[in-house]
Amino acid sequence: MYSIYKYFINLLIVGCAFSSLYGQQAEAVKNDTTKHIRYNGLRVDVDVSPIITSFLNKGEVFNYEAAVQVNLNNKFYPVFEMGYSGASKTTTSDINYQGDALFYRLGLDFNLMKQKESKKKLNNVFLFGGRLGFSNFSYDLTGIQYSDDYWGAGEVIDKKNILATKLWFEIVAGIRVEIAKNIFLGWTVRTKSMLTKDNPGDIKPWHVPGYGINSDSGVWGFNYTLGYKF
Repeated sequence: MYSIYKYFINLLIVGCAFSSLYGQQAEAVKNDTTKHIRYNGLRVDVDVSPIITSFLNKGEVFNYEAAVQVNLNNKFYPVFEMGYSGASKTTTSDINYQGDALFYRLGLDFNLMKQKESKKKLNNVFLFGGRLGFSNFSYDLTGIQYSDDYWGAGEVIDKKNILATKLWFEIVAGIRVEIAKNIFLGWTVRTKSMLTKDNPGDIKPWHVPGYGINSDSGVWGFNYTLGYKF
């Protein structure tokens, strides 16, 4: 729980720093008509979907995350996402898996929603983009059963503090709707593909923080967010 609070506090500090930095740059842009990149604010999103998903997963798999996204020209949206995720579960092979860690994503979205000049300006956006995800973590595998067909004997082995580093790529799409002044609701759907492959015969983690179940065929993810624009 301390780690969850710690990463949210760190994200808030990053958001405030970005807001101050880009606020100064925005003022400079206003005074220089030759500038083509316009800063239009910064939004902090918190994923509220774990309220439901943690219940459905019975606490075996959890994922908490938030994001800081910058609006440039109402078209380009650089984003930094940070979260805390893990799993504590007995797998289908009766092996107990335990592991949790922070994860990070960096990416860029494009706003595909076009607005007519004659209409009242809306802050709603339809975003499409990509992410590069990273997590460095450790995990435990306990209850691994080995059998000797020749001697007819068996052995149970525990492996703890196994280190792993994973890198993956995501394609994302989502919407953000302003429900009140500077307050946004939205959702994001993402498809994830692992870039770091496991060598044949190596022990591999069952779950990767920020990615999900470790599958070479890729996985899907969904976030429902509540955000505030600074």
